[in-house]
Amino acid sequence: MRVLSLGALFLSTGSALPSGILYSRQVDDALTYTSLGCFIDSSQRVLPSKVISTHDMTAAKCAINCAGYEFFATQWASECYCGSTKPTNAAPDSDCNMPCSGNPDETCGGGMRLNVYEFDSACESDMEEPPAVISGYEYKGCYTDNVPQRVLSGITITDQDMTLEKCAVTCSAGGYVFFGVEYGVECFCSTTLDSASVKVPEGECPMTCMGNHNQHCGAGNRLNLYQKAATIGTGSNLESVGGFHYASCWTDKVDERSLQAVSWRTDDLTVEKCAERCSEYSYFGLEYSRECYCGNELIGQAAPEKDCAMLCVGAPDQWCGGPDRLNLYTKAAPTTSASATTSAEVTTPVETETETSTTTAPEPETTTTAPAEPEATTSDVPVSTTNLASSTESSTTTTQGPDLTTITSCPPAPTYNGTPERCYASGSLPAACRQLASTTLNSRSVGSSMSACKSALTRYGMPQNPAATACFPTTALPAVPASSVARSVADSVYACLHAPTASVVCQADSECVTNTYTVGQVPSPTPSIGVDLLKGDGTFEDGTVGDFVIGSATNLVSTTVTNARPHSGSLGLLMRYLSVNGGGNSLTYNLPVVPGKQYRFSLYYQHTNPSAATSLYLYVYPDVLQTSFTEAQLVGTPANVWGTRSITFMAAASWVQLVFNVGGNTGQTNDVYIDDVTFVRLT
Repeated sequence: MRVLSLGALFLSTGSALPSGILYSRQVDDALTYTSLGCFIDSSQRVLPSKVISTHDMTAAKCAINCAGYEFFATQWASECYCGSTKPTNAAPDSDCNMPCSGNPDETCGGGMRLNVYEFDSACESDMEEPPAVISGYEYKGCYTDNVPQRVLSGITITDQDMTLEKCAVTCSAGGYVFFGVEYGVECFCSTTLDSASVKVPEGECPMTCMGNHNQHCGAGNRLNLYQKAATIGTGSNLESVGGFHYASCWTDKVDERSLQAVSWRTDDLTVEKCAERCSEYSYFGLEYSRECYCGNELIGQAAPEKDCAMLCVGAPDQWCGGPDRLNLYTKAAPTTSASATTSAEVTTPVETETETSTTTAPEPETTTTAPAEPEATTSDVPVSTTNLASSTESSTTTTQGPDLTTITSCPPAPTYNGTPERCYASGSLPAACRQLASTTLNSRSVGSSMSACKSALTRYGMPQNPAATACFPTTALPAVPASSVARSVADSVYACLHAPTASVVCQADSECVTNTYTVGQVPSPTPSIGVDLLKGDGTFEDGTVGDFVIGSATNLVSTTVTNARPHSGSLGLLMRYLSVNGGGNSLTYNLPVVPGKQYRFSLYYQHTNPSAATSLYLYVYPDVLQTSFTEAQLVGTPANVWGTRSITFMAAASWVQLVFNVGGNTGQTNDVYIDDVTFVRLT
C-alpha cells in the first residue's frame, strides 16, 4: 500500500487529462521540454533528485525546479521529481488522472504514477556551467556515490562552510589523489575511485557548496569529483646509487607488498636515503613521493614508466614512484641502461635459473613508523614471484634472502592498548571528577563533588568499576571540613582514579613491538579508517533496529521498520510523532572506540509535515555532544526531501553511546523517516 506523502490530496478518479508525447512547452523563453507520457514510480523513486511539493504545482513549475537534469515528472497533484535516467516502465495515460494543484486543466500524475517530461537537448547544453578551476586538480565530472560503502575510501570531513578549495587542501595534505564534494557540506578523499562509481550528467550534482554558492558540491549520493593533475617535471632516476642500479617502474599492492622486509616513510625522502636504509637488502623501491620499501625477494611485474611520475618530497628532481607503483632499484648488474625520463623504454631484467643455494644471514630488524597509504585497490589475481637478476658468465647463481622477516613497529605516539576496557582518555574524566583537582574547590562542596563524580562514572552505559569505587572514602566527611582536609581527600581520590591498579583512565603503550614472520606472510593491518562500524545495523535491512535499543514504550512516538521510504536498500525506519503530548523517543547504541581518534555519527532523514513542531536530535555520550536546538527543529523545513544530521568528534573515552531522538511539542502528527545510520572512524 502506498504511504500518501507530501500532503497528498484525496481526489476522485475521473477521466485523465492529455499527457501523451504530443506537445512541447517553453518556460520563460529558456526551458523547453517534451511530455513522454505516464510512467510507474516505485519506492526507490524512478526520478529521485530534488523532490519538492507545492500547492501550486504545474509542469512548468516543476521544470524550473529541475533545471539542469534531463527529466522531470509530476505526481499526486503537487509533487515534483527530477533525474537524469529515463523512466522505462510506462503506464496507461488514464492512470495519470490527478489535476495539478496549480492548474486543474493539467494532469500531475496519480498514485505512484508520474507525468514524465524530457528537457530539450538544446536547453540542457545552454544551462551547463563550466566547472570551477582548482589549482593542481582536473575536474572529472559528476559521479555516483554509495551509502554506507563510499566510493572514495579515504578520510571524510563535514563542514558547514565547505568549499572546493577547503576539500582540496584537506585531501592534498593527506597525500590523496582524488577529492569529491557531496551534499553541500561533505568532503571525501581517496587515492582510487571505486569501480562501482559511474559518471552521470552534471545536472545530478546541482547543490552549491555551503561556503561558496558559486561552486557546486554534488547532491545526495552524488560527487563533484576532482583528480590531482599528474606531476610532470624534470625528475630523473639515478642510474646507480649505493651499490644499486635502477631497474624499472614496478607494480605494488597495499595488501601484498612487492618488497616486504622494510616499510619506511619520511617527509624528506630521496633516492639516496632509501638506498642507505636498504643497503643490506637486494632491492629497494620508492613509492608515492614519501615511501621506501626494502627486500631480498620481489613479487609483481614491470609497469610503464609513465606510471611512476611522482616526485620525491625530499628531492624535486628525482622520481619516487606513484600510486601502487615503485621506482625499483636492484643490486643485480643492469642489462639495460635506464633512461632518466618517464617516457623511456626500460628492459626488465629476466629471472635466472637457480642451480645452487647458499645459506644467508638473518635479515636485520626493520622499523615501520606509519600505516600504508590508503591508495590501492585489491585484486584476486595471483602475482608471480620474480627475482630481478642478470645472467652472468658464472654457471652458479645464489638465491638471496632468508625465509623469515623481522618487523619492528613503533607507534608514533602513545596508543590505547585496550585496558581498561571501559575508560576515559587522560584529561577527559567527567567534569564532576575533574572538579576534584580544581584549585578553587570549596571545602563546603568537596563532599557533593565526590558524590557527583562517583555517579558520573557509571553514566551512559559505563559499568561500575569496583576498584574505582574503592577510591572514594566510606566515611562521610564533615559538612564543612577543614580546607586542608578537603584538599587532601580530593587529591587522594583524584590520584586513585588515575592509578593503574584502580584506574578509569585509559592506558597507552609507546614501546616498539618486534615480530618475526615468514616472508610473504606478513599480516595486513585490519582497516579502521573510513569503515562504517554500524554496518549491518544502521540500515535496518534485516527488518529490525539491529543493536539499537528503543527507549521506553510511549504513546508519543511509534517506531517501526518499514519499506515505505528507504533512503537506500529496501527498508528504513519510521518514527511517527503522534501529537499526544510533548515528548519523544530515542534509539541508543553503545560500542567501543579508540580514545583520541576522530569519528563521525550521521544519518539520513526526511519528514512529511513541515507544520508539526517536531525535532530530530543526535547525541554522543560520554562526550555530551548534541545537535543544536536550531538545527534539530524540523518545523518549517522542506518536507519529503532527504537531509542529513551528523556529529563529528574526538573520542574522549574507550566507548561511545550514540543516540538519536524524535520528539516535539503538542501540535500536529509528523512522520520522520530515518535510514543509513553510520558511525565512521576518520583518523
